[in-house]
Amino acid sequence: MKLIRIGEPGREKPGVLWNSQIRLDVSSFVSDFNEDFFSSGGLSQLQGWLDQHAHLAPHASEGERLGPPIARPSKIICVGLNFRDHAAESKMAIPPEPVLFLKATSSLVGPNDPVIIPRGAQKLDWEVELAVVIAKKASYVAREEAPAFIAGFALHNDYSERSFQLERGGQWVKGKSADSFAPLGPFLATPEEIPNPRALTMWLKVNGQVRQKGTTANMIFGVSELVSYISQFMTLLPGDVISTGTPAGVGFGMQPPQYLQAGDIVELGIEGLGTSRQEVRAFENSYAAN
Repeated sequence: MKLIRIGEPGREKPGVLWNSQIRLDVSSFVSDFNEDFFSSGGLSQLQGWLDQHAHLAPHASEGERLGPPIARPSKIICVGLNFRDHAAESKMAIPPEPVLFLKATSSLVGPNDPVIIPRGAQKLDWEVELAVVIAKKASYVAREEAPAFIAGFALHNDYSERSFQLERGGQWVKGKSADSFAPLGPFLATPEEIPNPRALTMWLKVNGQVRQKGTTANMIFGVSELVSYISQFMTLLPGDVISTGTPAGVGFGMQPPQYLQAGDIVELGIEGLGTSRQEVRAFENSYAAN
């Protein structure tokens, strides 16, 4: 099953991508894909409803905006330096344990929404990542039990403002959390759609040129290990997002480094999880200025 949300920001309706191409509006069955939905067994209930009523569900227009496939979660947890090649290009050692940081949930946007250069930003960078969405409350989860706590997977671009992140002191969160810095989707694929999350090709282009090309097979810490590990330090709630790291090819790692400018087009994708596209816009020309 592939969950989508359709409509203008703040007014999205829940839907399902049926047969990989038809957008079904399921708002008559569920109000939104949020914490309550996941915690109450909404995924299995929705599947049962679709088995009986999919032919009656109204079709949504293909021209409507796709929002993020889940409502704003309680938290977005990111994993740094989780690909060996990315750690190497960053000139950092392979971490003995996962490197964790938080990304503000207010940065969440739809997969094809513009990314906005924040005020004072100089070094806007890209990072294609596999995101994991939590299905039920998770605390001190054993690694072998972790798959039962996963609602699904999605494509994520973990945008970073490197001067904020690395040159302004403190931790990484302020370089990761600007509005529009977490485009998610186009859809949330439930686990049966992605039987092996450690064998997915992933790529990213800037203005048509390939910048990142990798595979989740090169992750240092796998999905189950990350869910288990993070749950030792904080309670994961239904709908929470874990972004699992990026392969080599970020702008920060290029020689010389290259960063995004207004007018650039970023396209990315992960096998089985679709593609997304963001136009880079200056702050004063964006909705963020209103």
